[in-house]
Amino acid sequence: MAKSLASFAPAPTFKGTADVPVAGRGPQPLTLTFRFHDTEAMKTLSAEFTELQEKYKTTVESPLSDEQEKDMRADQAKLVMKIASGWEFTDEFNVENLTQFFVTHAFAFGAIVTGFFQAHSGAKVKN
Repeated sequence: MAKSLASFAPAPTFKGTADVPVAGRGPQPLTLTFRFHDTEAMKTLSAEFTELQEKYKTTVESPLSDEQEKDMRADQAKLVMKIASGWEFTDEFNVENLTQFFVTHAFAFGAIVTGFFQAHSGAKVKN
């Protein structure tokens, strides 16, 4: 049976899971609602992720100040707002709550970004 291009239209939003490291409990699955991005938007996002990494690059000799760390968490939250529209928590999905989540869970940003790219590409992770 023949298919049309429209039959392959991506959903504007889709569920995905981020395995967020939680101290004393190991990786915990967090379900998020991610936003679809076409190829051009993905290029832009990739550039934004790279820019964020470069902006807050640290070394042992040059760690982030408290103010820089605060700014970094807020910038991470703003970037996550571009790729996701919700999460499973009852707390509102917004920059303020994401920022606080990133303060408490230092590796959550990376886990969410990884979960986004895996869910967006349809990749399956082996156990």
